[in-house]
Amino acid sequence: MSKYKFNIPELMHQHFPYHIGYVGQAILDDQLNQFDDIPVLPTHSDLVGVSETGTPVWDYIRLNSTTIEGTGELFEGYDFPVATTIEAILPKKIVESDILGRDGQVEELIAMDDWSLTIRGLIINYESTDYPEQAVLDLKRVFSLKSSKLPVEGTYLTMLDIRYLTLHRLNLINSVGYSNIQGFEITAKSKIPFQIQP
Repeated sequence: MSKYKFNIPELMHQHFPYHIGYVGQAILDDQLNQFDDIPVLPTHSDLVGVSETGTPVWDYIRLNSTTIEGTGELFEGYDFPVATTIEAILPKKIVESDILGRDGQVEELIAMDDWSLTIRGLIINYESTDYPEQAVLDLKRVFSLKSSKLPVEGTYLTMLDIRYLTLHRLNLINSVGYSNIQGFEITAKSKIPFQIQP
């Protein structure tokens, strides 16, 4: 079983930079260091990989190779950076109706909607302080594919039964003070393939 040590004053300073002066260091030490040496439950999953900084990674996100239906070109696939995270939200399709003389609304559940996905990560040039131009252009090229669905795999996504997705929005986030890092955020939706019978 592994243990982590938390630097609570530093965490508070990062998240509440303007209020840390009102809390004395002695109070912080007395009240907050009770969180030191929190035991962490062991995982029984095999590691998928290790980041460039040596951090163990249990998940991954990979777009598999496919033929793009809009152009017929072969897409060879794309591996997102190893430290990429994904947030998944599953909404329902609900029709809300007003009825004359009745308070509130009547709701009718139509179906489950597609998963709304937010993919966040960092593209980092570990070799130098140069901007990772080629890696950013590779991500832009993937986002620019004219496809209504891309095959995707990953431990978390497979657990949620997400096999295909569409990419909706790419946001390149500025990293102030770091010339070799480019943050990104992609919004996407899960897709279930279907065929229209002639």
